[in-house]
Amino acid sequence: GRSAATLLTATRAPRRSLSMPNHQCVRWTALSLMLVQNSAFVLVMRHSRKQQQSQAAQYNVAVVVVLQELFKLLFCVGVTGAQSRSLGAALHSLRSSPAALARIALPAACFTLQNNVLYVALSNLHPLVFQISYQLKTLLTAALSALLLRKSFSRQQWLSQVLLAAGVVLTQVSEGQPHDEGAHEARSAPLGLAAVLVAASSSAFASVYFERILKDRPRDADGGRAENSLWRRNIELSTWTVPMNGLLALLQSSPSTPLSDPLRGFERSTWALIAVNGFGGLLVAVVIKYADNIWKGFATAGAILLTGLLAPLLELGPPPNALLLLGAALVVASVLLYAATPPPPHRTAARAVLLPARVAT
Repeated sequence: GRSAATLLTATRAPRRSLSMPNHQCVRWTALSLMLVQNSAFVLVMRHSRKQQQSQAAQYNVAVVVVLQELFKLLFCVGVTGAQSRSLGAALHSLRSSPAALARIALPAACFTLQNNVLYVALSNLHPLVFQISYQLKTLLTAALSALLLRKSFSRQQWLSQVLLAAGVVLTQVSEGQPHDEGAHEARSAPLGLAAVLVAASSSAFASVYFERILKDRPRDADGGRAENSLWRRNIELSTWTVPMNGLLALLQSSPSTPLSDPLRGFERSTWALIAVNGFGGLLVAVVIKYADNIWKGFATAGAILLTGLLAPLLELGPPPNALLLLGAALVVASVLLYAATPPPPHRTAARAVLLPARVAT
């Protein structure tokens, strides 16, 4: 899930091969699916972690992540092979540029860390609290972009980050208040918040580092980035994340019988979680082509509201109190303000695109 946000840069406007009505239809469909997926990822993972707390045999988290990464890898290889009408061409970039592939190892390690600690976070935080707190990745990505990429942001965008920080603080204060929940559920809000901070930090660093790699790549003949297909980038990342998570799965298994039963503890919710996270990673390709930051901001805000509405109904969290509602309102306002604010006038060469976390990749 989903790939845990990835900050990429589009150096030119995407080519539109669809008519305007069809383009609008694809945009609305993709963003609606993105809204539902972002909310479903949190709710399904929280449900899965609650089930695991009452099971004697629990699944190996790294095995779950391996399967979702394999799902995305096979799909991306299939799409790239279909586009080039050659499976060998789909894997050409892996063979032709080992140095570039090696540079992907660091962001892949960050995404691996992110995907695994998200399970810790949602084992200890209610869905809405997690959904709000995890938006810290936007603040961290902006700070690292300004520091490492020398990007500039408008006053309104920095104001949105202040609103975001205030909303997260109120959310954490609300977590400290007593909730009416079953005594059987063992949670640690500080541990959950620490896991969110680790996931958000690793996601932000990987996003900025990944963007820098893309900028450094040579241009092809028509002015675009060579081998810059989103599908190929996911293939390169999965080439690292699959074995990295496989190693984690071995380390988390019993030393006497390592991975003797890799699917131990799997339930229907586990397979649903793999499908939701894998599908979320594939939505990125459509969203980046047909939507801009404003539309993605609305999808993110809508996912927060949908999570807050459904979590109590599905008995995955208590009804939000006044502090949590205020925190959610501040974060939603922050997301919309950040997305709707145009970049400073001198930043005309590049357009920042905020993608869902690579739980996702």
